[in-house]
Amino acid sequence: MIPPCDPTILESNPQFKRLYQQLTTTVLNSDGSTRANDAQPARQEVLEDLNNCRVRHAKRQIEKQTLRRLAFDPESGLADEYRDIVAIIVLYLETPRGQIGQDIDDPGNSIESSEASSLLAPDIEAFYANIPILIPSFSNALTSAIDDLRAITDTDSSTAEPKEPPRTPRVRTRQATTRSTQQALLNPRFGERLWQLRQAQLSELPTARRQMAATAAEVLAARAQVLERTVVLLERAKHGALSRATKAKAEHLATVAQGIEGKLGVIKLDIGSTIYTPETISALTRYKQHLQVTRERLEERRELAMEELNGKSGSGPLGDITRQYADTIKEMDAVETEIKSLEK
Repeated sequence: MIPPCDPTILESNPQFKRLYQQLTTTVLNSDGSTRANDAQPARQEVLEDLNNCRVRHAKRQIEKQTLRRLAFDPESGLADEYRDIVAIIVLYLETPRGQIGQDIDDPGNSIESSEASSLLAPDIEAFYANIPILIPSFSNALTSAIDDLRAITDTDSSTAEPKEPPRTPRVRTRQATTRSTQQALLNPRFGERLWQLRQAQLSELPTARRQMAATAAEVLAARAQVLERTVVLLERAKHGALSRATKAKAEHLATVAQGIEGKLGVIKLDIGSTIYTPETISALTRYKQHLQVTRERLEERRELAMEELNGKSGSGPLGDITRQYADTIKEMDAVETEIKSLEK
């Protein structure tokens, strides 16, 4: 379908106006198809086939919508025991053949289309068996839709054809209260509404489109600025030459530090292996044993001296001197212990 053009655009562009008028009146039809080859027999056959296909498709869609109305509209007049069967058939018809038996949430639980058809076979057979019962409700739904279309399309309510009375009590009650008002009020309102929509389409929609295009351009410009700023920040902080150089320098320094640490460890091991030779270790071991023996001997001598002092001590100056000597020895031992703890 050729979209309408704003009259102000046509008036401001005379050449485009001539081109637009030529396209809409001479070259193209209102639906966008070309008029150049409409008289050719082959094209006529193709157009007839296309129209027949469109008619068949429209009939199928009308039938599907009518069945959906029978299944889900409580005022359709269909008995409740047949609604489930019709609902299953409607869902079966509206589901694409490639998706029958597929589980969207869990594809692993999908079944083959042949298995799904075998599972639905009882419902399909029940639908075919109950077609004579469904025909009256189906006809009433189609009649109601036709009456609504006639009420919308008729320009004069006085020339409207008499409507066929519906066959169900609920539909008859609903239509009897609304049919007279539809014929008198719907046609003028529909024409006025069409005129308003046409005026809006010619005047308001182009302006709104231009505003929306300007807003979209501003949004895209803002998005481009945001992306540019993001790229600059990423280049400065993470992916730029300066950040990469800083990171590489830090990694190099970390590697150098690790190398120096390893080199110091090797030097320490070399110094230890140079100083602590087997001869040095054996000499230190013997010297340690000598010190232990000397210490034990001195301990024994100190104990003997203490025993002698304790035995000879008593009252008088000698006893005081002995006690002072013993206190001094204890203080020396305490100081030596503190010195050893501090050395450790």
